[in-house]
Amino acid sequence: MIKTAMIMAAGMGTRFGHYTDLVPKGFVSIGDKPMILRSIEALLSCGITRIVIGTGYRCEVYEELKKDYPMIETCFSPLYAETNSMYTLYNTREVLGDDDFLLLESDLIFEPKAIRSLLDCAFSDVMLITPVTKFQDQYYVEYDSEHTLTNCSVNKDDVDVKGELVGIHKLSHAFYDKMCRDYEVILSEQPKLGYEYELLRMSRSVSPVYVLNVPGLKWYEIDDESDLLYAEQYVFPYCR
Repeated sequence: MIKTAMIMAAGMGTRFGHYTDLVPKGFVSIGDKPMILRSIEALLSCGITRIVIGTGYRCEVYEELKKDYPMIETCFSPLYAETNSMYTLYNTREVLGDDDFLLLESDLIFEPKAIRSLLDCAFSDVMLITPVTKFQDQYYVEYDSEHTLTNCSVNKDDVDVKGELVGIHKLSHAFYDKMCRDYEVILSEQPKLGYEYELLRMSRSVSPVYVLNVPGLKWYEIDDESDLLYAEQYVFPYCR
């Protein structure tokens, strides 16, 4: 039974302009509440009891969260400005320890159904996707007849599109340990590697990643003001 979640929250959120002058992207509010708080509450409602947040930009704002949420632990990446999401994930390896965990991006709004679907899935290493619904910045996903991840790209023409990446996953400690060891080999050459592409590297050559496609799931990744306006109108009413 998975009780741990890890949220990647080190990025600078530059596309949000003035919204992120004083707070990290996860603290941009949708409705009346920051995205990160909505994710934390969804995780807690599904039985998660430990939440590790990989921080970087404006890390002190996440530190303040621990006063109200004692189940939160933070792990700061001093290299946040010169690396990317895979390094944030790699940097938390000692804090995560031997736990299996859910992995989330910090800039999401989603139904708790997203978490429950992963927890209920029989496979141990799982990427959650939905049919393509987002109007910009999609990560398109391809999988084979056994639902094993075979490709992903921001370029629709590069893949046989089966759906789009949500940004929520389930990973076993054994898989994550292999993932970190693999990344260590290429870290100096690819410090800005996105975690999505390391998952793909693993699925292709080391250990398969199962792709769970959940039609009808309400969610959105919010990268800028236009995303925020869209999500408030079309997604937020389903995720209260």
